[in-house]
Amino acid sequence: MKAAILLSLLTFLPLQCAAQSADAAVNLYEHGKYQRASEILFGLVQQNPKDINVRIWLGKTLLKLRRWDDAAAQFEKAVELAPKDGVNHLWLGRAYGRKAEHALIGIGSAMRTRKEFETAAQLAPDDLDIRFDLMEFYLEAPGFMGGGKDKAEAQAKEIARLSPRLGYAAQAEIYENGKDWIHALERLVQAAQKFPKDADAHLDLAKFHLRRGNISEAEEAAQKAVALDGAKRDARMYLAVARIERKKSDPGVLKTLQELAAGTLTDKDPDFEEVYYWLGRAYLAQGQKADAKKAFETSLTFDPDYSRSKDALKQIRSSP
Repeated sequence: MKAAILLSLLTFLPLQCAAQSADAAVNLYEHGKYQRASEILFGLVQQNPKDINVRIWLGKTLLKLRRWDDAAAQFEKAVELAPKDGVNHLWLGRAYGRKAEHALIGIGSAMRTRKEFETAAQLAPDDLDIRFDLMEFYLEAPGFMGGGKDKAEAQAKEIARLSPRLGYAAQAEIYENGKDWIHALERLVQAAQKFPKDADAHLDLAKFHLRRGNISEAEEAAQKAVALDGAKRDARMYLAVARIERKKSDPGVLKTLQELAAGTLTDKDPDFEEVYYWLGRAYLAQGQKADAKKAFETSLTFDPDYSRSKDALKQIRSSP
């Protein structure tokens, strides 16, 4: 009996340690510590090559490190291990999509993106993330690569079937892609009116107003989102953004962005490079030029191509 108990403990402890290591890696990922997270996840993959969840997290981490081919290899393995899981195909498509964005000639990678997204939609037709990614591919890709507005609209209908509120958001995205600002705004206003207690409906409206330069309207919509869900990190950030753009003297803006930069950001939250850019802008608004410079530089450690931070640094360096 004692031998059996000892054997079960010896079996359980490595599994428990692996789970704790995976949790630690996810925590590092959500704090922007991607290199350290990847080291832990590589070790876990070597210990258990068939752990699909670890491979997905490793692939996501490698995407953050801009190692497109290495990320795709992890998602390829996940697809090989579970070929009927639509989410695995979604992440593989995203990896090829990122590779296509950064390639001189990315046609092959873009075509692979479409293939994986379409496969994902067939396998998981009720997954909203898959539907949105496929819709956005159809909107952005030229016809010879399988894109097309008609295909995007078909995906928007499926999104509306799954979520009426997000159906409005999908329609608005199609209109905005076609520079039909009036109808895009109309759909987002309808969503906020029909779903007044949904913080995301007001947040979508706030983001649209920010993109269009309607700062007062953006602030009003973001305030509603925060009032409905004060824990939403993206709502808090975009309210801060609107107040920065309005040049309001608000000490709470800097505090909000400092907390976001130092805290947890999941895949549903703004990226670290964006948060640090706006933190830099908040420092500039307070006259703290050195801190602003450091924030913009930190932003570029997450994404060296982030144009807003690059431009902001140029302006700082050229100013007296």
